[in-house]
Amino acid sequence: MLAIKNLSKQYRIGEGLNNILVNINLEIQKESWCSIIGPSGSGKSTFLNCISGIIRADQGEVLIDEIQLNKLSEKELSNFRRKNIGFVFQDFKLLPHYSVIDNVMLPLLYDQDKIMLRKKAKQLLLDVGIKEELFDRLPSSLSGGERQRVAIARALIADPKLLLCDEPTGNLDIENRDQITELFSMLKKQGITIIVVTHDLEVAKKGDQVYELKAGILREK
Repeated sequence: MLAIKNLSKQYRIGEGLNNILVNINLEIQKESWCSIIGPSGSGKSTFLNCISGIIRADQGEVLIDEIQLNKLSEKELSNFRRKNIGFVFQDFKLLPHYSVIDNVMLPLLYDQDKIMLRKKAKQLLLDVGIKEELFDRLPSSLSGGERQRVAIARALIADPKLLLCDEPTGNLDIENRDQITELFSMLKKQGITIIVVTHDLEVAKKGDQVYELKAGILREK
């Protein structure tokens, strides 16, 4: 499903270079959950951005279903992401002036028939545990756990093969954290490959593989 080979990334700080990622090699099988832990500033978010091609690595390869992302043009890469990768973030990134259901529909709003897209968005919201009475509300009226469920529904609207989750439970209490991790487990059983970066070891242990990213080096826990 996902193969990462000799991935490295540096950032210039003043006149020096900071090695964020150092020769990372990783293989993740289809329909599995890989967890990556590490302290703040260890490069976890940069790693996810390099996997998806949002940030270009300085060296190395990222292959998803044998498609080499670093050889795609920016337009090809953008289209590939939109069709194959879903993103879930700590701060949800829902648009505040759009309704819950409109937020879910937005990624495909200009690609699909709106009636069919709305029907699909409704079903996804129900599948992740959002009641129909909340569909037309603004995100600000929802709890943190509800907003993250909406964000997960939005990430699933394009039927992605891969779900990249950046501290997805970081803003949630323990009860909502556990509900969201159970939802990820359910999605894995439905065939989605999941990568979760987190500082929460309890969340990380839900994965099939657990790695630690520290000083740019990725090691299996």
